[in-house]
Amino acid sequence: MAVVTNLKQIRKERNCYQRDIAVAVGSCTKNISNIERGCYAPSLELALRMARYLGVSVEELFEIEGE
Repeated sequence: MAVVTNLKQIRKERNCYQRDIAVAVGSCTKNISNIERGCYAPSLELALRMARYLGVSVEELFEIEGE
């Protein structure tokens, strides 16, 4: 099983830039980009911060593939 992110889609629906999310959650743009590409799995704390900023649940932002 793998974790799949919907970050890019949700971010675009809300007309957000990676930079906006990075600043809001105390991360860097490179981390946000890597999360969107599936190259980096965020900590639970970072996932919660991103979900809160975007107004979605963590389950909407990340899914487990194959369930």
